[in-house]
Amino acid sequence: MSDRDELIVRLADLGAQSATVTALFQQKAAASYGLGVTDMKALDVLMRGGPQTAGQLGTALSLTSGAVTGVVDRLVKHGLATREADAADRRRVLVAADLTAIMAGPNVYQGIGDAFRALHESLSTEELAFLVGYTERSIALTEQQIDALS
Repeated sequence: MSDRDELIVRLADLGAQSATVTALFQQKAAASYGLGVTDMKALDVLMRGGPQTAGQLGTALSLTSGAVTGVVDRLVKHGLATREADAADRRRVLVAADLTAIMAGPNVYQGIGDAFRALHESLSTEELAFLVGYTERSIALTEQQIDALS
């Protein structure tokens, strides 16, 4: 096997390992808040995308309306999200991350965030640019496969 072939095999193995340890970290982090991984992913969607309807949130996470209602109920119960009337259409309810409450509570992501920040600071601009491009393409490929499974 050529060096290139060995690197491709190693990269595939590292990708699988990374996915597993990331999933395990997400499970432990979510459990520390008394939530599930889907709840935390919903919170991430709300934090990145801003307030949205339950339907939009369900679409973003591929959840049924019943499942997204449960997710929103848990986030509201734990004080991490709110339901608020849509100013543009009072018939609609928007779900929003409660950033003040989130920032006031414990942050189990701080340690890993600091560790990755230090890792990124140790890399050259060229290395960072390569990793950004690789990650963007990896996300696009994964999204394509999610669509193919839908």
